[in-house]
Amino acid sequence: MNLKKCTLAVFASSLLFVSAQAVSKVGSCNDPIVFGTTISESGAFSTLTDNWSKMTEEFAKEINASGGIEVKSCGKKLPLKFVIYDDQSIPSTAVSLYERLATVDKVDFFVGPDWSSIGNPVAAIAEKHKIPMVAGNVATLSIYQHGYKYLFGTPYPEVPLWSERYFDMISKMTPKPKSIYFITQDNPVMRAITDTWSKKAEEQGLKVLSKVVFPSGLMDFTGMLAKVRAAKPDILYISSFDGASVPLVQQIRQLGIHAMDVHHTMLTGSLYRQVGKDIEGMTGELPWYPGVKGDYSDLVESVLKRSKVDMFDDIFTFARVASYLVMVQAIEKAGVVDREAVRQALYKGTFKSPAGNIVFSDNGFPETNGAFTLQMQHGKPVVVWPSSVATGKVIWPSPTWQ
Repeated sequence: MNLKKCTLAVFASSLLFVSAQAVSKVGSCNDPIVFGTTISESGAFSTLTDNWSKMTEEFAKEINASGGIEVKSCGKKLPLKFVIYDDQSIPSTAVSLYERLATVDKVDFFVGPDWSSIGNPVAAIAEKHKIPMVAGNVATLSIYQHGYKYLFGTPYPEVPLWSERYFDMISKMTPKPKSIYFITQDNPVMRAITDTWSKKAEEQGLKVLSKVVFPSGLMDFTGMLAKVRAAKPDILYISSFDGASVPLVQQIRQLGIHAMDVHHTMLTGSLYRQVGKDIEGMTGELPWYPGVKGDYSDLVESVLKRSKVDMFDDIFTFARVASYLVMVQAIEKAGVVDREAVRQALYKGTFKSPAGNIVFSDNGFPETNGAFTLQMQHGKPVVVWPSSVATGKVIWPSPTWQ
């Protein structure tokens, strides 16, 4: 089936995976279960959603290949379909589209959207129409504190759990690191990560040598890095988005800074393509990666492979896939295609994923979404912690940083 993007101007040509006549009937045992969503296929966020429409199509195919979604009240499985629009990375466009999904397409449930700037206003649409919504990359905790009853989210990883496994790993390494130096991009998320994990470092007995902040767009880090080199930290912890830290990583190499480990909170394929071997031996976080076995891991690996989505390149993909998995399980827990029953199933619910259980607090924010620790080894990302699910062993201290 040919996939089409939509704009507000041409609604008629915007449906994906569902014919123009496909309209869900809530509670029906004879119709497909229809998920409505938007994906930022154009605009500022489009670089983060490569092949997500194809991935969504493949997810539906995978579920339907097993018969569909089990609905106990119907005594059978029902097929899954999606209605997808392009929200163009614009909050007001997303609001209009979710309103259409509710009133014109009459979808059963919402999955997505992503990004806090979009998820915040869209949550009001879910509340207005009493349609349960499992959002993807909507990570701002304050959004979940508005008292919404129909909003649930699967962001990965959460700030309070971001480097939990990494700090567990370094506590077990020999030789044991004794000091850590934080370099942080001036961004609310990255500042929050440093605030959280600098405190954790101190609690763990690490001496925090410094916490410096750099503005987004800074190109010359030589003065800052001269102080790092003089401090001689065992661990250099970089809390930054990948694009902002490109010159930082390059200059760390050029200036010959040494450490037991250089850790980057957002170690991605994009960063690797820009700096190449400069990140060899570096550690970082990833929500999940193929090869790490868990619930639904075979399904997710199959979906990613067929849609040509690389989790290392598209690190926000897992939160989006998790939103689909959670909604499917919530329907099966409820046992009926009924919005209120599904909302009750989601409330304080526990749901399975390849990365472990997703457990919602009473405000719909997950309490369990951490990240795996990976290390760049011979130009490839290798999951090294927890050791029980690792795809390779950590190399410690990293020889490339000695």
